[in-house]
Amino acid sequence: MLRRSWFTAILVLSLTAASAVAAEPAASAPPRQIAQWIRQLNAERFVDREVATERLIAAGAASVGPTLAAVAENNLEVTTRAVYVLQELALCPDDEASAAAHAALEKIAEPRLTSAARRARTTLDRLDAIHQERALGELKRLGAVVSDRQADLGFGLIEGYVIEFSEGWQGQLQDLARLRWLRDAGEVILQGPQVTDEWLPYVAAMTGLPVLTVKRAHVSDEGLKHLLALKELTVLTLMYVPLTDRAVDQLQGLLGVSKLRIYGARLSDAAVTRLRTALATSEIDVRRGAFLGVGCQDGVEGCIVYTIRPNSAAEKAGLMMHDVICEYEGRKVADYKGLTAGIADNTAGDTVSIKIIRNGQPLIKRVTLGEWE
Repeated sequence: MLRRSWFTAILVLSLTAASAVAAEPAASAPPRQIAQWIRQLNAERFVDREVATERLIAAGAASVGPTLAAVAENNLEVTTRAVYVLQELALCPDDEASAAAHAALEKIAEPRLTSAARRARTTLDRLDAIHQERALGELKRLGAVVSDRQADLGFGLIEGYVIEFSEGWQGQLQDLARLRWLRDAGEVILQGPQVTDEWLPYVAAMTGLPVLTVKRAHVSDEGLKHLLALKELTVLTLMYVPLTDRAVDQLQGLLGVSKLRIYGARLSDAAVTRLRTALATSEIDVRRGAFLGVGCQDGVEGCIVYTIRPNSAAEKAGLMMHDVICEYEGRKVADYKGLTAGIADNTAGDTVSIKIIRNGQPLIKRVTLGEWE
């Protein structure tokens, strides 16, 4: 019993010493010392292995390369401890050490068939979940809005949460680096003049992002080139972004996009035609930016209003549910598609004439069109 107590005391003291070493700066660990700790990962005594593990973690970025090389020894004890060291470094606040350790784990996981690769892949999955939770917490603290709503895009629901950056965002540009950890995001919304070209490389790091919406942002034609990195992007909406015909040079490279919506930009008819030709399999909706605010179903003559957006141009002009819209700016409206095509030719602020039938009586409404929200 006395001997066991003596051994326990020594173990506690040794681990305490290891923790103290972990607090030392990385500069205190020269390459020769790191190499010695690597060798001790397979030491006979458990205490020596524990101390070496903690010291490698304390060494920070300097230990990543040697620890990665140690995995090649194909020793179970060394591999287990090496992966643990890299895991802890990937979670540390030192950005350099964290990024290097994460990259090392990805390299170990590449073969996928070895036990080391499986262990590294499991660790990476766990790290992704931890990083994502931390990133979301920090981004919300800085003013991003996260919701669980799903977007019905006409061809199915996009899974995943929505994260929005608008007037409430209080973070700095470098805080957007956390976006790379948001693997489960279904949509990102960037709104407001604070959004510039400098934001887009951070969004581009979200390589699995399916839906991106950019509203009233100071994004240029050239800045759109960063979006080409979004290989899983399915839906892109650009609303009231100061784009010109040169934007087509970048947008035509988004071959995987199924739906592209551009509202309120200064694109010529020729540029739109070129874009439709380049993205022949995509649904492209280009409008000058006017918004009426009604939902309609096709009727025998014209389209029948069944919803009116609160505070919209339609509500302000006195349109009502069950009104039948039969003319728009003197042109006959055959269906809802024809109505939206007419509105697409107008910009926000235009005043247009709409003929409706209400309770069998024709009426003319003058409507000042608004903007899309």
